[in-house]
Amino acid sequence: MDGSEFGNIPREMIQWFPRIDTEKCTQCGICAEFCHQEVFISNDETEVANPYSCVVGCTGCMSQCPEGAISFPTLAELREMLRRLRDEFPEEDGHR
Repeated sequence: MDGSEFGNIPREMIQWFPRIDTEKCTQCGICAEFCHQEVFISNDETEVANPYSCVVGCTGCMSQCPEGAISFPTLAELREMLRRLRDEFPEEDGHR
């Protein structure tokens, strides 16, 4: 995914990435093994090391977590966020 579907919106402005509930996480590393974007690192502690490498809209790692320790914003929150950001970062030619 090259990000072009987001027009002029910088990826760093799109707050879409996993969050780990550290109280539920057992450090199994399944999320890190699953994610081809290398969003997670799993050493002594599993963490979201590269949040903006996460593919916007992807929640695949969440269903892989046996403890339910991974969460994302809702799709409704994502749609609203993108709507606001498109207003803030309009495409230069005025088309969307």
